[in-house]
Amino acid sequence: MRKIGISDQTLYTSAARGAGFRQKLEAARKLDHLGLDTVEVPRLSQDEADMLLMRSLCGVVKRSVLACQTGFTRESVERAWDAVKGAAKPRLIVAVPVTSAQMEYTCHLKPPKVIEMIGQRVQEARALCDDVEFACEDMTRAEKEFALQAIKTAVDAGAQRVTLCDSAGLSLPEEIAAWVKEVKALIGENVVLGVRCGNELGLAAACAVAALQAGANEIKTVCEEKSGLDAATVAHVLRYRGADLQLESSLNATRVNRTAAELAALLTTVPGKATPFDGHTFPDASKGMLPAGADAGALSAAVKALGYDLNEEDMAHVQESLEREAKGRALNRAELEAVILSVAQQVPPTYRLRSYLINAGTAITPTAHIVLEKAGEKLSGLCAGDGPIDAAFLAIEQIIGQHYELDDFQIASVTQNREAMGEALVRLRKGGKIYAGKGISTDIIGAAIRAYINALNKIAYEEKMV
Repeated sequence: MRKIGISDQTLYTSAARGAGFRQKLEAARKLDHLGLDTVEVPRLSQDEADMLLMRSLCGVVKRSVLACQTGFTRESVERAWDAVKGAAKPRLIVAVPVTSAQMEYTCHLKPPKVIEMIGQRVQEARALCDDVEFACEDMTRAEKEFALQAIKTAVDAGAQRVTLCDSAGLSLPEEIAAWVKEVKALIGENVVLGVRCGNELGLAAACAVAALQAGANEIKTVCEEKSGLDAATVAHVLRYRGADLQLESSLNATRVNRTAAELAALLTTVPGKATPFDGHTFPDASKGMLPAGADAGALSAAVKALGYDLNEEDMAHVQESLEREAKGRALNRAELEAVILSVAQQVPPTYRLRSYLINAGTAITPTAHIVLEKAGEKLSGLCAGDGPIDAAFLAIEQIIGQHYELDDFQIASVTQNREAMGEALVRLRKGGKIYAGKGISTDIIGAAIRAYINALNKIAYEEKMV
């Protein structure tokens, strides 16, 4: 069996480009857990938010290679390397079109100058990064002699990987196979040869199989994108015909369909109308949750309905508090949850908040710098987000190196007047269980941060006990 590489370009799609900061991070996290060999990100803009995103992605993508496209200048190569060098497995991709029209339109250079530029950019990338790929864009519509010259120049300059791109998606399987055989003969066995097959004719999967049979080592995929090769389709082909083709991959075939559906829902969130922290729809907090005079059984059922899993001691504390405070009256969701949070699930803190600095405004991207203390060691995180609270939560996730689903997030005023205390409720979900934290402060962002850390400490405490 020959193992093939799978490099995913979901973050190139129009849906991903329009997504928020946290959405992109969550998408990358899901892709990293899918068994992909590489997660790719498109060329960076000059926006500092792009750099913050990339540095956050470096902490999220741990299993897969994190690959970033360079531009056509030396500065763009250096900027891409600065963005990706913190990754566990970084890669630089020098992607250059090789058709006359695209060279003039995109690179603003004549063919001889493009060849020169390819050699320079690959050489510069290789001086910075040990893993460099040359992507031959729009190759299937280029003049063959020029395309082969471009590939030879890139390999001679130090590229260890070459990708043939059917950008228009108009090639037939036998045409892709012919390209692969010719390029394979040119670059030899020591250079990894990949293909990116467009799907304009609905033949992306057939072209990919033909390329692999002709000797290609890697294919580019996307999740839920009609214009490219769908990762779920690749998993399906390998599951049923992989043995016949003598091909296998590390792609998690049992998770790929679910991940694709999750990514589709995540990346189609309408900016401004829903945030990455929006979870499920919950019942109105004002509606009845626990009827008047409820017995222990009804209380236990209500607590479980809220998502809490309390031990006998905590349940006894909740029961005692209700008898003392509620005096037999009915309680709504918010009231019952307040009782649970006030008397149950209190644990020694693993993480302590030392400081936070929030920058936000109408003219800048919100950023948060959080400093936590764990076992006497100070840990810091810096992230940008869709808002100050989004940025703060992402910074905490960057510190702990772990993501938990935000099941619910609520903010309310506890007292009135100008010095009002704000109360934040954060509910994190891990393995089907809910861990809730509450924070109170005159600064509502501070309250949210404290609530998140409160919930996080409950997860950390339980993990220590297991």
